[in-house]
Amino acid sequence: MSGKCPASDDLRWHSPAPIAVTTSAAETKPADAEYAELLKRVAAGDFSIDFRALRMACVHASACDPRGDSETLVAMRRARAKDNEEQVVREAQKLIESGFPNIEAHVAASQAYAALNRTSDAEFHHHVASALLQSIFRSGDGRSKETAFEVIGTHEEYIVLAVMALPRMPVKQSLISGKPHSYDLLEVKDPKTGKTVAVWFNIDAFYPMKGL
Repeated sequence: MSGKCPASDDLRWHSPAPIAVTTSAAETKPADAEYAELLKRVAAGDFSIDFRALRMACVHASACDPRGDSETLVAMRRARAKDNEEQVVREAQKLIESGFPNIEAHVAASQAYAALNRTSDAEFHHHVASALLQSIFRSGDGRSKETAFEVIGTHEEYIVLAVMALPRMPVKQSLISGKPHSYDLLEVKDPKTGKTVAVWFNIDAFYPMKGL
């Protein structure tokens, strides 16, 4: 998927309840202001923003939950399994409104909108998901501590494994807490080769502040 996206009107995000950060909150918490500004730009179709910065701002912003409510997440997945596209859109939008950098929600929304023949909406969420993923894969290759994937939650770790065609259930998991960085090391069995593969994740963004 390409991260170069046109900033045209037909790619604008039409949310029934746009996220807003009050002036007072923005003044007292820089992360809120940064998150609100980046969100405003991408919602208007500006894909030149720094999507890594958007993800990192979400971690520290008071108005952003990068993973979202677990009940809503389960409802979205169940709706996808039943091909209930309209419900998928509703649940995905809830997750996106609570935390815009939710890759799974954008992928689900894109596929559901495509099935509903809402092409511009499908393209928008496809481009957002692509840009968010690229911001992770640009951070490293996951083969060592020095080139660990930089993630903002364990949910992103599972998404990375899925993109790499690796199982999300590790045969071994190691939390390596230290200075200057902390890591989550997942060892998974490659279904193609049968060999165990070690994938490193830099978890500084959310550990130990928000735990695992």
